[in-house]
Amino acid sequence: MKAVRILTLILAVLAVGVLVIALLLPASGRVERSIVIDAPPAQVFAHVNGMRAFHAWSPWSRIDPDTHYEFTGPEQGVGSRMTWRSEHAEVGGGWQEIVASRANEYVETRLDFGAQGDGVASFTLGPDGAGTRLTWDFRTEFGWDLFGRWFGLMLDRFLGPSYERGLTELKARVEAGG
Repeated sequence: MKAVRILTLILAVLAVGVLVIALLLPASGRVERSIVIDAPPAQVFAHVNGMRAFHAWSPWSRIDPDTHYEFTGPEQGVGSRMTWRSEHAEVGGGWQEIVASRANEYVETRLDFGAQGDGVASFTLGPDGAGTRLTWDFRTEFGWDLFGRWFGLMLDRFLGPSYERGLTELKARVEAGG
């Protein structure tokens, strides 16, 4: 009986410790990747300023060929929206919509992944020698979601490689004149 009490006490202390540590973890997460593309900003901008254009090079569009996509709103700019649904865990479901756009400089999108949360992604374009430096970032708030805060510690590890694949694909596409 004494062993059960000790085990219960140890488990309780561990559970409280995990919760306390979670409260001390960052309440937000961010992932950022950049690439230099040998093309002027206007040429790069055309590939990030619309959901149909984004879908053409998105690292997630090739994961599940059975994903259902729906595009609404304008072809380019604010209001361009993509909704997707997939049974594949890495793709899932949700929507993404352009909420801000400054020609050849910046595009911001709002994302909603349903039960998995939401976030904001942006593309920032700037000169880099004769080319364009494109920075793609993702930001999310975990608030009081303690599990989300733990997940935030691994956000860069999960999302970063996908961003790198996408930027590499975009670079190849733009530099090939696509």
